[in-house]
Amino acid sequence: MTPIRRVTPSRHTAFLARLMIVAVALWLAVMPLPRDWVETFYSQGIYPMVRELVTGMSSRTSLVLFDWMLVVGVAGLLGWWTWGLTQAWRGRRLRVLVLLAWRTLGLVAALYVVFLTVWGLNYRRQSLASRLGYAESRVTVAELESLTVVAVDHLNRLYDATEAETWPQFSDLPDRLGAPFVRVQQQLGVSVPTQGLVPRRSILTPYFRRAGIDGMLDPFFLQILVNDSVLPFERPFVTAHEWAHVAGYAHEAEANFVAWLSCLEGEETMQYSGWLYLVGRLLTVVPEPARISLAGQLGSGPRADYAAVRARFNRVVPVVQRNARRINDRYLRANRVSSGVASYAEVVQLVVGTDMGRRQWPRSQSSE
Repeated sequence: MTPIRRVTPSRHTAFLARLMIVAVALWLAVMPLPRDWVETFYSQGIYPMVRELVTGMSSRTSLVLFDWMLVVGVAGLLGWWTWGLTQAWRGRRLRVLVLLAWRTLGLVAALYVVFLTVWGLNYRRQSLASRLGYAESRVTVAELESLTVVAVDHLNRLYDATEAETWPQFSDLPDRLGAPFVRVQQQLGVSVPTQGLVPRRSILTPYFRRAGIDGMLDPFFLQILVNDSVLPFERPFVTAHEWAHVAGYAHEAEANFVAWLSCLEGEETMQYSGWLYLVGRLLTVVPEPARISLAGQLGSGPRADYAAVRARFNRVVPVVQRNARRINDRYLRANRVSSGVASYAEVVQLVVGTDMGRRQWPRSQSSE
């Protein structure tokens, strides 16, 4: 007679705890939380305290904590599954497999809840467009062409003014771009210091190079991971973009907009980085005849910089880039960004459709 295996209180408690975590994670994943509630209670309430606590700890170490989490997590999970399956009796393999899958589900659910608590709920906050009085009627072909004309001229002049300047390393940017970034946050009603937010090289850097990824924010420890092959004149914008994520702007267009504003608040090298990014975006959205004409008005310096950027992206591995783009698109859509990776380009709408964006437009040389 086979003895009946008793369920001990500790196992019963562990099961209930795991079931509760999975239920909470599923509820958070599907529940359409009100954006004004998320804005008030999370993005402007809980998140600033969590951010200060997490960045205060993660900035004190030179370790890239996300790398350690990946290595330890993957190795531990594989080892756990391997040990469990090899220790199981032959007739109990299916039972052990189900048990391992259930416990793994509980772990994944817990990580998802931590992700949302530390940073991820910012995807569900009120849009920056609504807070800045965005008007879609302003975004017309005529306005886009008008901005592109003065932006190309301004970019040419910034290149001439910065040609002899030395571009900062990533480690220099908290000192050189930190204050302009803080000023922009204050204009937006936020205060996010950049001390300790130095971009770091990760074990993922080789993957970033092959996938054409410039950087990412580690959503668990709020450390900034960058592709160190980005060109010197790209560094300010890339860094400011990731700082914007730390400030709570999860949407890619909003992070690009905040990064552009921050660069424009800085010295001329920072301004050049911001305008180089935006002009590149503008030239993709104006009609083709205007695009050809305006691209022809770029000076030799900016043209050479755009060619260098294209050459950098030409070194990516196409299959890796396609898969990375597909994963990123699914990740963004899963976090309520309906346009997926196309959201990166939506920065143009904020630049043209909000007062704050339009105030940054340069004047044409003839009007000065």
